[in-house]
Amino acid sequence: MNRRPSLALAFALAAAAPLGVALGATPVDREIDADPRGGLQVRNVAGSVEIEGWNRRSVHVSGTLADDVERLDLRAVGDRIVVEVILRENSHSRDAGTALKISAPQGRDLEVETVSAGISVRGIEGEQRLSSVSGSIDTEGFTTDLDVNSVSGNVTARGNGHPAVTHARAISGSIKLTGLAGQVQAEAVSGSVEVETGQLQRATLNSISGMVSIRATLADDARVEATSTSGRIEMLFKGDAAAEYDLASFSGPIRSCFGPPVVQERNGPRREQRFREGASSARVHANTMSGGIELCRE
Repeated sequence: MNRRPSLALAFALAAAAPLGVALGATPVDREIDADPRGGLQVRNVAGSVEIEGWNRRSVHVSGTLADDVERLDLRAVGDRIVVEVILRENSHSRDAGTALKISAPQGRDLEVETVSAGISVRGIEGEQRLSSVSGSIDTEGFTTDLDVNSVSGNVTARGNGHPAVTHARAISGSIKLTGLAGQVQAEAVSGSVEVETGQLQRATLNSISGMVSIRATLADDARVEATSTSGRIEMLFKGDAAAEYDLASFSGPIRSCFGPPVVQERNGPRREQRFREGASSARVHANTMSGGIELCRE
């Protein structure tokens, strides 16, 4: 999948739709033939979306449709399978929502857009583009790209230790990424960013007011950048943690279990610690305004 999912439709629906009360639910059970490869696109306004990979050449959708739903569209568009919840005309209910359980070929690329619906994904080995406004996202990655976005919901992703590219963003929700390897980029505003990886090649982690935490093994050419405005930064590296380190805090403390003493400006609160550990070409940079920095190894 070359394009990234847009949240424009989701934001528009979230802003325009007042809360309502669903009167009932209609069961759904449908299936369509599908090649092992290609894309799967899912759109649901409210409720939940659960997706699992299987080894059959079809996409199966079950669950319940909320009372304000006109129909469920399940169709093939080129090599993509589209699952879309269509609301009744003039319907604005987002209260009860529609619950979908979808089984799809494991190798399919996946794109899911929701507003107040949570997203759960298991066993999909293709690329994933998942976005929700107020729903949480829980998924697992393999060796392909993973891109997850939530405004006010939490983001959780687990990897299998194989190198991949992972992007995660949240506004007021927290981000937790575990078992990943390769390249990781994670951004939050008021939520925390917690990353536990295998051998790390690239990591760019940022939170405005939340904590940033990373636990990883540094590759020889790793690049790590962790920043926060008022949140704390915690870094724990496995093994000898060989790298060039550049740590700076404007007013918060810096504590490290290895390296030279922390230097504080003579006429100001700024603290910094710069040193090289071992012969690796890896680089680690951490910067915070009022938060503290903690560095250690195991």
